[in-house]
Order: sequence, then structure tokens, then C-alpha cells
Amino acid sequence: MPVARFDYSLGDNDKANIAYSTKVITDILHAAGAQDVLTIHRFAHLVGGARMGARPEDSVVNSDHQIWEVPNLFVSDGSVCPTQGSANPALTIMALASRLAQRLDEISPQPASQRPRSRQES
Repeated sequence: MPVARFDYSLGDNDKANIAYSTKVITDILHAAGAQDVLTIHRFAHLVGGARMGARPEDSVVNSDHQIWEVPNLFVSDGSVCPTQGSANPALTIMALASRLAQRLDEISPQPASQRPRSRQES
């Protein structure tokens, strides 16, 4: 069975943005009187690249996770979140994925009785 492969690397613009933001934050901390500033080059919980919304003018996907401009393309990851909260978004992302799976099941043209069964149902 084929397995999807996902590769990610930072582009030049990503690296420049990280360097700039690190400098700005470090400068602010020093200006505020910080004596020891530790810089850790990491980031996490990036969200918001394909925001969900009520209008295509303000968002990328609608409330059904469907991209406004592409009728049969859906997004189910953290990019649909409009902003990052104070905690790890993993549970929110799982809930969004579950919600999308349910919606896709509802709109599937093939009756459930004719669909292949999952391993859990076997």
C-alpha cells in the first residue's frame, strides 16, 4: 500500500523572518532590562494559513472545511483555525478532522452499505 510522504524545510524567506523576529524580540528584552536572554530556535503550533470563515473575501475555507475556490478540496488541519490559543491545538485539530470526516460521510455519493469496511469494522 502506498504511504504518503511529507517533507518540510524552511525557505530563505522563512529563515529571514525568524532571524528578524528573533532580533526584534531580543532587542525588546534588552531594552526592558533583561540581563540574560536565551534564544531557542524553534517554533510550534503554527495555525491560520487557510482560515475558516463565512465569506471568501475573509477566509480560505467555508464552515464545511471546503476551499471556496475549489469545490472538491477540503482542509482538515490547524491551518483552518483563525488564530492560536494559549494551549497546544492538537485536540482542536482532531475535533476539526473528525467533524470533516462526518461531513464527508454525509455528502458521499456512495451508500454506506457499499463502501469498503475499515479494519475496525472487520
